[in-house]
Amino acid sequence: MVSKILFLIMILSFTSCDSTNLVYQAEGTFINSNNLKIGSVEVVEQGKGSNFRIHLETLKPGFYAMHIHQVGKCNPPEFTSSSGHHGMKTDGTFYGDFKPIYVKNEVSKYTGKLKKFGQIIFLKDIYLNPSSELTILDSNGSSIIIHESSEGGRRIACAEINRKL
Repeated sequence: MVSKILFLIMILSFTSCDSTNLVYQAEGTFINSNNLKIGSVEVVEQGKGSNFRIHLETLKPGFYAMHIHQVGKCNPPEFTSSSGHHGMKTDGTFYGDFKPIYVKNEVSKYTGKLKKFGQIIFLKDIYLNPSSELTILDSNGSSIIIHESSEGGRRIACAEINRKL
């Protein structure tokens, strides 16, 4: 009986070590135009896209545009080093466009302190697997840019996206 259990455990351990089921993850730190840290992003590829866990601290209340850009460089103050938007579709929109985010000015009823922005956002057809055509972890990387309004405008924050090891 014991030998059958050991045999079963060995079989399960060998079959559970399938290296083709990699979980691709990435992360980044948002900085503002003064090169100060204002938040973070964690990215996990899942199914037909990726989940972005966004945390932001010092943005004023309001709507902001947020996009993935083609180059993984965040040189303040204007962040033009990140180049243009990632992945143009045939209809002229981009795979890396988030819907506008809304930052509230809300106080926690438990702590009495201003709540930080935190949201998980899924983007379809955005991948971390370097072999994917729509990867954001290609040879020049990618970054996430936050613009001053929901319509775009000046780039006010940036996070370089790096593979999480």
